[in-house]
Amino acid sequence: GDAELKLLPETLDGLRCLEIGSGAGQNSIVLALRGAECTALDISRQQIKHGKALGEERGVNVRFIVADMDEPTPGLEPPFDLVHSTYALPFSRNAEELIHTCGSLLKNNGMFLLTTGHPLYAGDWIEFEPGEEGLFLHNYHRPAPDVRESGESHRGSTANYHSISAVMGWLRDAGFVVDRFLEPEPLPIPLLEDEEIQRHVPYESDEWRALYPALSMVPVVMIFKCWKRQGGLDGGGGG
Repeated sequence: GDAELKLLPETLDGLRCLEIGSGAGQNSIVLALRGAECTALDISRQQIKHGKALGEERGVNVRFIVADMDEPTPGLEPPFDLVHSTYALPFSRNAEELIHTCGSLLKNNGMFLLTTGHPLYAGDWIEFEPGEEGLFLHNYHRPAPDVRESGESHRGSTANYHSISAVMGWLRDAGFVVDRFLEPEPLPIPLLEDEEIQRHVPYESDEWRALYPALSMVPVVMIFKCWKRQGGLDGGGGG
């Protein structure tokens, strides 16, 4: 969380924030609790419905919008001070264009926080001998997509991973300067025995614990903290 990573501004009072691919908007709700004016956008009506209930439960006003992140969304009222997105980029049909869109929605010197899937996480785990596991990555530059099926209809979604250099290039071309790049490690298992910590850890399950030895060897996500250059797309220079 941000208590450890320290990516957010010290004060959020009055900041206009937009979350792309928000799910139920838990991140937006936290920002709203700290004084930000938050808008959360997601394609799932069920997630948005859940997010509205969570917001009411916490006593904050988050503007929720049902929309496809890859399509123009009317009524967003840019520019924003902060645009943030957590693990939505892998599900975009055009990740490069989505990053450009995020840049266009920010004011000059605005902050972009992007958390996306790490390309190493696209590898296959193999066992060399009992107790010794390793990662096999078919092609780092073109990581295999993660195809997820659900239910008897076999309908699901596809998560696409991108190399670090590709994402860095898209950010630069969209007018961003990368301030920090992080590859956080998961919380260690002993800490997860604490009931207070368990309540704040996403995706906690027996299955996740069984996978922990493998998942702790490589980063699952990568995080980019960026600033929009003065002049935006026409600013030139590197990130």
